Amino acid sequence: MLQSIRRAGLSAGLMFAVACGDDGTGSTPGPDGGGEAGQSGSDGGAGTGGGGGGAITALEGSCPDGFTPAAGSNTSFPSDDVERRFHLLVPEEMGSPRPVFVSLTGTVQQELAFASQSGLDQLTDLGWIVIAPFRRCSAEGRNCNTAGGAGSGDGRVWEPWYDGTMPKSDDAGPDVRFVEAAVRCVARDFPVDADRIYVGGISAGGTFANRNLTFNSDFIAGGVPASGNWNYGVDPATPTPMPGGIVIQVWGGETDVWPLDSPIANYAPETRAAGLFYAAQASVVSVSCTGSHGHTWPANANLEPPFSGKSLVLGNEFTEWAAELLRSHPRGSQPEDFVLTEPPPDFSCVLGAYTDH
Repeated sequence: MLQSIRRAGLSAGLMFAVACGDDGTGSTPGPDGGGEAGQSGSDGGAGTGGGGGGAITALEGSCPDGFTPAAGSNTSFPSDDVERRFHLLVPEEMGSPRPVFVSLTGTVQQELAFASQSGLDQLTDLGWIVIAPFRRCSAEGRNCNTAGGAGSGDGRVWEPWYDGTMPKSDDAGPDVRFVEAAVRCVARDFPVDADRIYVGGISAGGTFANRNLTFNSDFIAGGVPASGNWNYGVDPATPTPMPGGIVIQVWGGETDVWPLDSPIANYAPETRAAGLFYAAQASVVSVSCTGSHGHTWPANANLEPPFSGKSLVLGNEFTEWAAELLRSHPRGSQPEDFVLTEPPPDFSCVLGAYTDH
């Protein structure tokens, strides 16, 4: 039976909607999982702001000289002296600043295939802006399933994202800087809610989500690291307390290993270590979720009876539930005001660190 710990305070009863974007990439999950998810409020969150009340604060945007962000594919974006690529999905209604979800794929699955499979690309129908950064290996036509610095040439130990450095350091890395730069550039021409910028991903994307959360918590309000690594050095070498935010950690159960046959990575100890770290951050709302979906983005399409008495916008209950929780806790909100709502069927979620592994 599902377990849910609740605290009195702000209501998380917000609805979201999403519109799909596609550049022709397929949506079949890769071997390391992946997917998409998305939701956004029908009003895009208008009427609430940081701390759960007051006016929404628009993020001040800025772009590299000569660059103009546009819906769809954005290429040749300069960041750390390298041309990067990101895909932008925007809602039809942009009358007020919108929450942002940065979609981070894993090692094998293509960026937009992950966004589609998880349902994240549909968050635009709920008023969200969705940004899908491309891995350098993918944008440059290289194999992303490689280790070592020979391919990337910038010190990362795993090719897909700047998951960690060896030795551990206080340098966030070029990928973390790229994510922030892309969001800020989007904010120049599209209204972004400065207090509702979130990241999330699966596998290597979950690892990279952890790195964004620990190295850039002044900018990122929270996220969903699903089956990510922790012991690659995703937190700064110098212990740096996070000033606030919300983190929804996800473990896929006993089959959360990769690859499934002859696994070389077991995500039980990795997610547990991450859960303990976030639970120790006094200002952070830490939610730890367990499912039985294995090493992939959480998926639950049990639409009968209607989830939580509401009509689903997305076909992925977990994505809709997680996006609603993120949206309910903008930057500046107090942890004691957070309400952990009932998770979808087949998921057990608790406040704090995991209690089952």
